Amino acid sequence: MRDTTLAMFLPAACVQPEAQPEVCPDDAGVLALISQARSGDMAAFDQLMRRYERVVLMTALRFLNGNVADAQDAAQTVFLRLHRSLGQFRSDASFPAWLYRITVNVCHDMNRKSQRRAEVDLTGIARTLPAAAADPVEDDERRMEAVKAGLARLGEKERAAIVLRDIEGLDTAQVASILGSSEATVRSQISVGRRKLRKFADAYLRRRL
Repeated sequence: MRDTTLAMFLPAACVQPEAQPEVCPDDAGVLALISQARSGDMAAFDQLMRRYERVVLMTALRFLNGNVADAQDAAQTVFLRLHRSLGQFRSDASFPAWLYRITVNVCHDMNRKSQRRAEVDLTGIARTLPAAAADPVEDDERRMEAVKAGLARLGEKERAAIVLRDIEGLDTAQVASILGSSEATVRSQISVGRRKLRKFADAYLRRRL
């Protein structure tokens, strides 16, 4: 597999522009909703939640190996935590970045509880696939499956760095801020994670030949 971003191997339906908010200073409308929600205005909090619920759900799906039910549970937990901790948000910070951090932490907690990574068997998955075909579309689908399987085998920190950088499209500084790490650490995690993914995917696809 070439050294490229994971978005190249994911179907368009999984990487949509509206699911990728800019991590930048928030506009006045968002800050106003936050201020109103802090004061107990549930209608304002509901608007805030509707604005970001797709972002949270799509991010959770990627961290939780595409399990929709788990992602929905994670999203509910994220917004419960958001409601409880909204008073801690600093107006000079980026709200999307803060929300990403909450989402990442919730997904990490869920993965630790379920020990999801230990349950993934690449050999078993490969054996269930149909015979290899020359169809480029089918080939892309198998590459996507290989990447998803590889993501499930990465450590939490490497997976988080890869998802936020290569799938969500955030830059290194933004990923470092969300994960509470240095940019050098994030670059190392991304580099190591990509090498592991190539190794996993190559082995996965060789079993298909």
